Amino acid sequence: MNFVKHNDFEIIYEIREGNQEALNLMFDKYKHLISKKIYKFNLQYDYDDMYQEALMILYKSIRFFSEIHSKSFTKYFEMNLDRKFITIVTKKRRRYEIFSSNETYIYEHNHDTNQTSVYYELYKKEIAKILTKQELLVYTLRELHNFSVSYITKNAGIKEKVVYNSLHRAKAKIKIHFKN
Repeated sequence: MNFVKHNDFEIIYEIREGNQEALNLMFDKYKHLISKKIYKFNLQYDYDDMYQEALMILYKSIRFFSEIHSKSFTKYFEMNLDRKFITIVTKKRRRYEIFSSNETYIYEHNHDTNQTSVYYELYKKEIAKILTKQELLVYTLRELHNFSVSYITKNAGIKEKVVYNSLHRAKAKIKIHFKN
């Protein structure tokens, strides 16, 4: 089925009649518009997820579209897609603002720093034997207490690159130690 030969109203009618080929045709027809909108809203880092979300919006738009409103289906779908992407961007922005303004508090109070299992202290003693002081500090703060790298750099006075390198070395040493 070629969508050039059919208008949206005919394709929507076919979809509502249960024609799966018509639905695939509609998905194919609007894939470029969807891609364009994903890049317009700067969501390309989650491209696959946003594309799936857009296909769900397309399907919902097909189900609820009515010709009596004197609006083309393309405009109707585009409006629904814009609204969905605006909602996603707004939520991400809000979460980022909340997180960034409360980052220190979140990391300090997010996890219980008390003993989480009976093996916690044993694990800490075991890794303390094989890691340098700096590696132990970085590994404990980042992996065991879940502090951010920026928090560690500010409070421990270590450069960001050194934090990443120390963390990488610590993980490699721990992996080798427990593998044997």
